[in-house]
Amino acid sequence: MKIVERVCPLCASASGHKLSKYSKDGWNIHQCSECGFIFLKNVPTYDAFVNDLAWEKSYAIEKERREQTAFLRKVDKLTRWRLSWFHRHTPDLARKIFGHGKVLDIGCAGGGNLPEPLIPYGIEISSVLWARANSEMRKRGGYAIRAPAVEGIATFEDQFFHGVFARSFLEHEINPVKIVKEAYRVLEPGGIMYIRVPNFGSINRRIMGVAWCGFRYPDHVNYFTLETLKKMAAIAGFQLELLNKISFYFDDNIKAKLVKPA
Repeated sequence: MKIVERVCPLCASASGHKLSKYSKDGWNIHQCSECGFIFLKNVPTYDAFVNDLAWEKSYAIEKERREQTAFLRKVDKLTRWRLSWFHRHTPDLARKIFGHGKVLDIGCAGGGNLPEPLIPYGIEISSVLWARANSEMRKRGGYAIRAPAVEGIATFEDQFFHGVFARSFLEHEINPVKIVKEAYRVLEPGGIMYIRVPNFGSINRRIMGVAWCGFRYPDHVNYFTLETLKKMAAIAGFQLELLNKISFYFDDNIKAKLVKPA
């Protein structure tokens, strides 16, 4: 597996410091001195996510690790209530946010996130999941592309989509600013990009420390706070609307709409 070093993916600064208490097994988490963004400094290249770090494999490994860790399992059960706060099943959520039209699911996995009447398109780097998603999406007038997201999204025309769906994706993306800028380009005026990313500013992260569920080495390469997500949205030209305002500080995720001005 090839590893590369990167500068801050938000502002491109090379200035920063290692967060030793969150770094683990040779994977170094840094915080940028210029913009405050927190990120994995040494990252696998895109090729690793095709097979070795494909989502269906890394998720299974992480699930097994947590099931084998008695303390984490106990804490997870005791705090399971927090996950039900204002929770909405993913297809229902997508239908409510976008309503209609062509929607691009970035990191679409098996392709089950976008219900009718939405016309589903997807980008997926895992060869196994792409095949499943492409088959299902073609039945409803769309299709899935097998490629890194930065390459896949570049194939679409300007203002092609009514919506872009990025649920549990940007934390995996080596070039997140480029993806958000491309999402802005392919959205029609008034279009919406939905984002869900782990909430580094959550109370649970402060309590759990390195055992927090948002840490996954090395497939989570970006760690967002609301402030840094707002900065990224603004760079692309989006207006950010936080969706989980009431539960935000207790929620392990940030859920937001990025709206392209009409």
